[in-house]
Amino acid sequence: MRHKLAIGFIAGFIILLAVTSYIVRPAEGEVYDIISTREKIEAIGREEENSIDVLFAGDSLVFRAISPTLIYDLTGITSYDLSDGAMRLSDQVVMIKNACRRQSPKLVVLEPDIMTKAASAYKDDYALPTNLVEKIFPIFHYHTFYKSIPLFEEEEPDDGLKGFSPIDDIEPYEGNPDYMSEEGDEVSIPVLNGQYLEEIVDFCNENDMQLLVLAVPSAWNYNRTKHDTIQKWADDHGVPFVDLNLKCDELGIDWSTDTKDGGDHMNSSGAEKVSAYIAEYLRNNYDLTDHRNDKK
Repeated sequence: MRHKLAIGFIAGFIILLAVTSYIVRPAEGEVYDIISTREKIEAIGREEENSIDVLFAGDSLVFRAISPTLIYDLTGITSYDLSDGAMRLSDQVVMIKNACRRQSPKLVVLEPDIMTKAASAYKDDYALPTNLVEKIFPIFHYHTFYKSIPLFEEEEPDDGLKGFSPIDDIEPYEGNPDYMSEEGDEVSIPVLNGQYLEEIVDFCNENDMQLLVLAVPSAWNYNRTKHDTIQKWADDHGVPFVDLNLKCDELGIDWSTDTKDGGDHMNSSGAEKVSAYIAEYLRNNYDLTDHRNDKK
């Protein structure tokens, strides 16, 4: 009798795990950061339908450096930052696909810092046994999902910045200002990263969206070696690549005032310069509508 009760309990527990795992698993695919991904999806979901023409995708370099509202003020081009801290390619694939449920963007701009970093929805290789359990029962992978439910999260008002997160802090970069002339450690695009990138390329092609790879200034994250690796991928896939790390003088970047953390991220001053350049680049190179006279 006890054996039957134990078997029944285990079976019920497994069924409960399977059901809850099905509920919390994102419909578009697995993600690494369930909280940030859901919050960003919900935020863009509040935008007027078919009102966003450009999606900026990437990690924290994007939401610190690119201001959609400034781009709009300068050109009338509507855009949104689909990015957050430590985002991975797995998260970006899901967010791009989800955003396109209600939006019909003409262009996806991918910041390539995440192309060479960990891309998986799961932990790194040292945690393979954990990964296996999480793949069988995703509820363990998404155990913090409840924090993204309105009942449990602190409600924050919409700041109207379209995913941009400016910061006024200043911590100068004191390294080599010509950091793009430096060779770094060998950089490659791992197989899994390549698969996610192919998924983004295919999705853009299937939905008649153009894809642009655009690197924002970051002395911590870029050098000549990394640039060459990204350039080769872009050339192999017929995707244009613009590296603003090679245009810091043209942008007017001052590494003593335009970075918040010693050369890693742009601060508000740096973001203004980066966004102004991007606005002009988009206006000159893409057929994007000026919406400044659009009542929506």
